[in-house]
Amino acid sequence: MHFGVKTNATYWLETQIDLFEKQIFKIIDDNPDLERIVFLGDLFDIRYSINQQIGIEVKNIIRKLAEKFQYPYEIIFLAGNHDYYSPLEEFDKYNAYELVFGPEFRKCYPNVRFVNKDPYYDGHGGLFLPWYWTENPDHFDDLLYQYKFGTEVKAIYCHADLTIWPGGRISSLKGIPVYSGHIHYLYDDEIGNLHNLGAALQLTFGDINQPRYLYLLEDFKIIDKIENVTTPSFKRIFNDDIFTVAEEDFVNSYMQICVSASNINKAQYIDQLKLLKTTYTFANIRVHVLDDEEIEKPLVSASGFNTNINDYIESNIPEHLNDKYNILKQRIQND
Repeated sequence: MHFGVKTNATYWLETQIDLFEKQIFKIIDDNPDLERIVFLGDLFDIRYSINQQIGIEVKNIIRKLAEKFQYPYEIIFLAGNHDYYSPLEEFDKYNAYELVFGPEFRKCYPNVRFVNKDPYYDGHGGLFLPWYWTENPDHFDDLLYQYKFGTEVKAIYCHADLTIWPGGRISSLKGIPVYSGHIHYLYDDEIGNLHNLGAALQLTFGDINQPRYLYLLEDFKIIDKIENVTTPSFKRIFNDDIFTVAEEDFVNSYMQICVSASNINKAQYIDQLKLLKTTYTFANIRVHVLDDEEIEKPLVSASGFNTNINDYIESNIPEHLNDKYNILKQRIQND
């Protein structure tokens, strides 16, 4: 959630609270069979301090969530890197959950669990890992001796960059699904059964044209995803798209308009850009001029950047290294 984002901006705080009020609570109401809610880390944004207003508002909305989704149903918060004061593990006791919620809160709401130091195994197939446990190879190796993956453990929930997990680690998990936050672009590795779900909201222009979702799981598999239509979105359009955009494209969004150098001085483009700026005064519009060859790059399209890391790598392997790459890829998959 990254509460406190944009230097504790009140506007962003309000929209994030709205996400709970308008969508998260509605999901609970619409799905009476829900048994658990999981936050995949980074409830807060600024790791070295918690703004007083942010802390109070977040505590209130989580209290409301806990009262709505009562014991024996669980609400689990994994600690992400932004939830700790320091990236050094010896300071793990200094974290946002201890600071904001404290023992009194946990006593009042036994259905809320903060996983900020040790892994939590629920006894029913779910293993929950805080950030420090996925960042430290020794910690992770210890898990391989403690649990039977594929039988005892049927899914992992964590806060990690799944794109850099070594092949040996992935194969040792016996094909169980891994769900993670942390890295904000969406990433699915079907071969390794790795699912990087990112944040629940778009946060910067790095998230352009990438809708964010709230996920429903059954038997440890995603069965539905509900698009976040509450917090602001980041959008990018190119060249002639400026003539077909509508008012709804600008509502609750940050718009990046990319125009090629060969078009930026054409009268119809100048007039249309002026029209958009004067018509949608409420909108956040940025105009960028790109070289013609930048507009034409395969990586860039009207739907945004290609964030499928496998496709990106394979499309950029030099031709003389293709054979070596395929051999190495096959070897890792066979591990």
